[in-house]
This record gives sequence, C-alpha cells and structure tokens, in this order.
Amino acid sequence: MEVTTAIAERRSVRRFSDRSVDPRELGRLVEAAACAPSGSNVQAWHFVVVAGRDRLTALKSVSPGIFALPPAMIAICVDRGRAMARGGAGGSLLGLMDACFAAQNILLAAHARGLGTCVIRSFHQAAVGKLLQCPPEVVPEILVTVGYPEGPLPRGPRRRSWAEIAHLERHGGDPSALGLEGGEAVDPG
Repeated sequence: MEVTTAIAERRSVRRFSDRSVDPRELGRLVEAAACAPSGSNVQAWHFVVVAGRDRLTALKSVSPGIFALPPAMIAICVDRGRAMARGGAGGSLLGLMDACFAAQNILLAAHARGLGTCVIRSFHQAAVGKLLQCPPEVVPEILVTVGYPEGPLPRGPRRRSWAEIAHLERHGGDPSALGLEGGEAVDPG
C-alpha cells in the first residue's frame, strides 16, 4: 500500500472482530515502531505487546478510553531515566514525542496489513505500569489497540479547510501555490 494512501484511508477502529492477531503480525508492528524518528536518537521507548485476554481485560478496566476489548494491544512506554540522561532537560518531552512518532508508525503499518487500531491516552498510567510490570522509570505513555475491524472502517471526521490551516511563507500567507486539492484538508470519506 502506498504510504499516502495509508495516511488518507486510516481510521481509528474501536470495535474489533473476535479474530486473534498472529503474534508475528504484532512483531511487524513493533518493528515499524522502532523505525520511528527519535529526538537525539535517545530511543527511550519500550513496547509491551499484550494479547492475553486476562491482561487485556485488566488493562481495559483502568483505561476509560478503551470502549471494547481488543484482541491485542501495544503499550508504548518511555524510560524517563534514559530520556533525561541522554536528552537533557527536554528529555521527558522528547520521550513523549518519540512515543507519538512510534504510535503513528504502528497505525500506518497496521492499516497497510488490514488491521485496525486506536490510540488510547485515557488510562491510569500507574495502574497500567503495574499491570505491565514496568520498572518505576518506565512509564506507559500511549496504548494502541490492535485487531481486525468489525465491519467497514468508520467514516473519517470532517477536517478544517486548507484556507484555515495551510499558510505559505508566513502565517496568513496564501497557500494556493501549494496545489492543495479540494476545499478540505482531507476528504472526510
């Protein structure tokens, strides 16, 4: 799948079929995540893959952002000690940004493989860390639910117009020379 197609077509999936996800497929997603950019090449991330029903149920119980039990989940955690030691005063922010880059890679790789995903940030960090048996310096920052979508992909959200969000040379600069297509930033599906 062409990367720009994956970007345009990917949607957050919150309802999954009962079909389990092959652990090797989850491994490919972790590989994609580890290829993400990392500020100062700190790579303070850890990826905890969860596919056991009991642990998924426990994680869901402390994560109000998860609506239905997914077949699998990837927790993106940041070693804050490593981030601070290697990234200096801005290390904590760099670690979170790196987690976000890694999550985006997971989302796109999963979509290209026919899997649905949803990024979850609404969860109790300490409880998730305890359930995943993370050491104190390794903090869960993002959960990505993974599975095969139940039914068709949801319709995309309406996006703001290019005139509102794109600028050339300066804020407020006319973006018409950029060749942006259509009246909206992304076709809502």
